[in-house]
Amino acid sequence: MQKKRILKIISVVLILVLICVSITYFKNDSKVVLATTKEFNTENLQDNEHMHIEVDSSGDKVPVPNGYVGSKATGENEIDTGYVIYEGEDEVNDSNIEEAQKTRNQYVWIPVPDASTMYGTDANGKKWGKLYNFATSSNNAKYDEVTGTYPLNWSEKSEIYSVTKTGYREPDVVLKSGDTVVYDEDSIIKQLFQEENSAHRLLIQVEKEFNNMITSIEKYGGFYIGRYETGNLSRDNYVIKKFNYDIAGQTWYKMYLNCKKIKDNNENIETGMIWGCQYDRTLMWLIETGNKTKEQVSEDSTSWGNYINATFEYINQEGIITEKVKSTLIPTGSTDYTKANNIYDLVGNVSDWTAEATFSGSRVSRGGAHNSDGIQYKAGNHYSITPTSKSNARGCRAMLYIK
Repeated sequence: MQKKRILKIISVVLILVLICVSITYFKNDSKVVLATTKEFNTENLQDNEHMHIEVDSSGDKVPVPNGYVGSKATGENEIDTGYVIYEGEDEVNDSNIEEAQKTRNQYVWIPVPDASTMYGTDANGKKWGKLYNFATSSNNAKYDEVTGTYPLNWSEKSEIYSVTKTGYREPDVVLKSGDTVVYDEDSIIKQLFQEENSAHRLLIQVEKEFNNMITSIEKYGGFYIGRYETGNLSRDNYVIKKFNYDIAGQTWYKMYLNCKKIKDNNENIETGMIWGCQYDRTLMWLIETGNKTKEQVSEDSTSWGNYINATFEYINQEGIITEKVKSTLIPTGSTDYTKANNIYDLVGNVSDWTAEATFSGSRVSRGGAHNSDGIQYKAGNHYSITPTSKSNARGCRAMLYIK
């Protein structure tokens, strides 16, 4: 009898132990699942061979690529209002900021708490960018009340991404054959790859570039966007500097290729034309930080862009403060009217090519231009343009990510 009682007690204890182990396992498992959706933990960031950690004015860590420094100037040292980095190793502070802005390439840090909002993976394992509609309200089940966004041309079920291949998408090539036109078989691309099958090579390249960009974001918790519209477009040495006027008039192909060269010999980074998902994430961040409202992004962007219907003062090429008149192209960074968290001219001035593809033969432009109005060409819209076209109202925005 005593033996049976002991065996019964042992059985109960074992059952309790198993229950505790199971609870612990499921708790731990839940933590693992939650860890994939919670905000990126910057506390885990440490210096490596490609970057070093700097601290913003609030004490938060920022990964700064080697070969660049975080600004110490007033108003440029806080993540939530635009943390600026400058190419080079010399410190930038209040005493030398004006010269640095005009002579050194600059980028602004865009934090990405959850990289899954920027890409999805299809049934074949390919990563695609997540592009968004922006609106003040929507009946769409995926509508996000904070950022005013819902999916553009894609859906996701059981973590499997699906996109309409003839609509807005990235990364992809655009192939439109006709009597005189064959996009992405352009002579510039053929020259790059030194072979006839250039479109296939370009597809492999953009897919690799996209995957590397996403990997960097997952590793470091964000990416950098060009502070200004890209300058020196009629040359080969593209720059991201204040007071540049050479910011339009080239094909998508030339801008795509030359944006990759902005990195120069810095092996710690990659630069390139901004992806559509990066542009959308930047707009979301502006809304999240309170710098812009959903209305300013999705309904009328006139209040923060150089549009034909916007009125403001700017500094012209001669260094004189002047009032903008109707459709006037202005130098990069020449007025705080167009500044949003230290990024200039994200809307208006010249529209920005992105690496997005759409339809059978178009690339995508964002943000509107000096000869358009801020209601029709607002920040959140995507516009399809033939990639071989040139316009004095269209330029590009560069991005940078750390290896």
